[in-house]
Amino acid sequence: MRRVMGGAAAGATALMVMTVLGAGPAAASETVNWAPVKTNSNWECSGYWTVPPSMVKFKSCIVRNASNDAQAVLVVQNPTSTDHTITKGRVVFESQRGGDVWCARTNLAAGATAGCYAPTVKTIPACTRTTDATVSLWVNNGGSTTISKDGENMHC
Repeated sequence: MRRVMGGAAAGATALMVMTVLGAGPAAASETVNWAPVKTNSNWECSGYWTVPPSMVKFKSCIVRNASNDAQAVLVVQNPTSTDHTITKGRVVFESQRGGDVWCARTNLAAGATAGCYAPTVKTIPACTRTTDATVSLWVNNGGSTTISKDGENMHC
């Protein structure tokens, strides 16, 4: 399932969830650079969402391994013939286990694909479900667009 919301709605929803669940804000997240993306059968991703007017596409992925480690990845793709500026990105995943990250400003060349990798969350309990992987993207100094990939079941 994919949920899409604008920047203000995403922030209000996150605040409401933290208030209802009694969770305080997580510790400050690090900022990481973008890296190449090479997927395999361990990756589960949402569909791509297009950010108008740039036409840059992005999706949210959860990568799991046999040791029940997992990480979320914000994947961006520029299918156009024009370079675009990724102003910033955000990945929220397993927040209480340190899985959140900010994504650095970068130039996304025409035709390029890149990933912003959140920290790997180690040893998630077997037979449980991860939290959703919620990603936000800001392109060309515009507002944010947020999508969410449903959590994944860990190996039993």
